Amino acid sequence: MTLRFAVALALVMNSSLFASDYERLLIPIAPSVVYCGYDSRYETRLLLFNDATRPLERLCVDNQCASLGAFEAKEVSGDSAGGLPLPIFVYVPRAEAPSTGMSLLVESSQRSRPDERAFTELPIVRESDFRAVKMQFIGVRIDSDFRQTIRIFGLDPQAHGQVNMNVYSLETSELLHSCIHDLWPLSSDLTAEGLPKRPSFGMECDMSEHIPTRGQKVRIELEPITPGLKYWAFISVTNNKTQHFYTIVPR
Repeated sequence: MTLRFAVALALVMNSSLFASDYERLLIPIAPSVVYCGYDSRYETRLLLFNDATRPLERLCVDNQCASLGAFEAKEVSGDSAGGLPLPIFVYVPRAEAPSTGMSLLVESSQRSRPDERAFTELPIVRESDFRAVKMQFIGVRIDSDFRQTIRIFGLDPQAHGQVNMNVYSLETSELLHSCIHDLWPLSSDLTAEGLPKRPSFGMECDMSEHIPTRGQKVRIELEPITPGLKYWAFISVTNNKTQHFYTIVPR
């Protein structure tokens, strides 16, 4: 798999702050517009709201910076952000984190049928949500008419890590598939404050290629192999005809 990088986003207020003064959040897919196989189009938009009486002094999107006023909302759309989707970190000063609202939305459609679009909200993940233990996804439907994509993110941006994945029948607990996923550093890019922009990352685009389909539901179990690895993951299930999708988060 080849990953291409185009968009960087950082949210900061004061360059004199240290890394410990920020709350680090993961944006699993950056604002972007992308055209993929199956005649698909995906536009990802990041919505921001400052629920405070004073402005955020510096909002930087792809090195273009502006302020976010008191009780002001802004949208970072795929068209204005440019590039392809990749995971990024957002840094919010801890004092401002409770009043900074974010929502990440993806509009999905077929290019030949733009009016038949749908919207899905993706999770924005706190640093405290990253785990060094097993996580599970319950009831993932494996069907050849849908593609099941798993994305895995490592908290340490510069470290290679490995995660074992086992797939079990939800009905019988039979082991259907087992493999190892590698998490690789995406880049060494830093924000203006010297903080890493992107996590390490691994991805499998369509698990139905390796798992018997038949429309069965499965339980997917992830467990880190690399000692001390903190990671997070989610699964998207996409209709191959409409390109509409939903997400499954770990339990």
